[in-house]
Amino acid sequence: MRRGGFTMIELIFVIVILGILAAVALPKFIGVTSQAKAGKVKGFVGTMNRTVLPTLWSEAMAKGYNGKISQLSGKDIKTYIDVPEGVTIVDNFNQSCTDDTTALGDVGDYDTGDMSGNIYCFEGNSTHAPFFSFQSSGSEANLTM
Repeated sequence: MRRGGFTMIELIFVIVILGILAAVALPKFIGVTSQAKAGKVKGFVGTMNRTVLPTLWSEAMAKGYNGKISQLSGKDIKTYIDVPEGVTIVDNFNQSCTDDTTALGDVGDYDTGDMSGNIYCFEGNSTHAPFFSFQSSGSEANLTM
């Protein structure tokens, strides 16, 4: 009389196959968290460039400041957009914007646990809109945002 069940060799094969699958899949999932956090910061900077800065730029143009948002006093970025967790923006960010792309105007920083860096503001004028950029630790600032 034979009892139902698996033999030892069948169980070993199943364990080996599961080990191979885990070895292939695990490296794919390790970087997912840091990529998501980096995407959050990139999305935040992109949203500021698409929504907040055009508003401020047009206000600076209307007030006769030649598009320079640093001339606007007392503008707080937090009144225009929700700042995500891990991102810090200075309260009066427009005083930190700079005309010079070699001297970055540091307006904030971010620390998502896996990565950290700075957020910069570049001043606008009558023909070029201001823009925000970010830089992660150990890399150059992304000046094309």
